[in-house]
Amino acid sequence: MTALFTDNDFVFFKNALMEAGAMARRIQKETIAVNRKSDRSIVTQADLMVQDLLMQRISDRYDNVTFIMEENNSGSVPDIGDDTLSAIIDPIDGTAMFSMHLPEWCVSVGIFRGYTPVYGFVYSPGFDMLFYNDDGNAYMNERPLRAERKIIIDNETNIFCASEVSNRFFFDFPGKIRNLGSTALHACLAADNARNRTLAFIGKSNLWDWAGAVPIVLKAGCMVRYFGGEEIDYRAVIENKNRLLDYVVVYNVDDFDSIRNIFKPRPV
Repeated sequence: MTALFTDNDFVFFKNALMEAGAMARRIQKETIAVNRKSDRSIVTQADLMVQDLLMQRISDRYDNVTFIMEENNSGSVPDIGDDTLSAIIDPIDGTAMFSMHLPEWCVSVGIFRGYTPVYGFVYSPGFDMLFYNDDGNAYMNERPLRAERKIIIDNETNIFCASEVSNRFFFDFPGKIRNLGSTALHACLAADNARNRTLAFIGKSNLWDWAGAVPIVLKAGCMVRYFGGEEIDYRAVIENKNRLLDYVVVYNVDDFDSIRNIFKPRPV
């Protein structure tokens, strides 16, 4: 398949995310205006301003881009063909942490061709981490990123999980269960496990929470699938108004059942 982006395109997206992240950091150091959306989740002026900035930068450079974004989403299903270029934007992934003036948040953009994730860009200003992938590799701060597949499981091994996971599962795991509050950041850290001893990440939520990270973690050698073992059908997700159909797991071992067995379903 012909490469979708050139080197200049990657530079453009990295610069756009760093610009957006710098804007959000300035807001976070000042006064954060917190409001509630209809689903009672939090939105700040930074979410709206960063999303507007990214949409403007991307639409100025690329014609005929379909945007799927978190804020002010109409809920309508976009008309996507095999060659449609989609930019899926989560302006502040981890808004709750952002609103608490904590650093565990990121700016995330995923690029899909049709219903296939191709490129991802995830920038964490608070931790000075920029994750992305090209056609050959995944990177963290320009260092090639490759997940460690033979990870030792002991009391210092980490699993990241979304906060609601404990409502559905018990954990049978000797290590640490952590939640930093940002889906895209959790997933990218699972791909950086040679440094941080992370075994997996499990969460659910919406497509924009995942779209920037999925191309990165796949290119880094991680696996991504639903908890039940099924591959993710992104057409079905988009047609489900961008809501994932089940919990999704990013993991770094060959035996998926060994990951599933950590999570014991609670009685209904």
